[in-house]
Amino acid sequence: MISKKGKRKLEFQGKTYYWHIKEGQDKIPQLHIASEDKSFYLTCGFDREIGVGTRYIKELLTRYLTDKD
Repeated sequence: MISKKGKRKLEFQGKTYYWHIKEGQDKIPQLHIASEDKSFYLTCGFDREIGVGTRYIKELLTRYLTDKD
């Protein structure tokens, strides 16, 4: 089970994911996405000009999970 404190919940393709944004050591924001059972974990940097929300997270998950197959 993943810690849910300070994270946003997202249901996608029948699975539960949690995501949050945290600055890395180089002060660049990092987006962290993890499945509830910890079988999936994705970290990526992003431009501060991009609005990050549920729609953006779903696009990333779709892109990543499609490329993985």
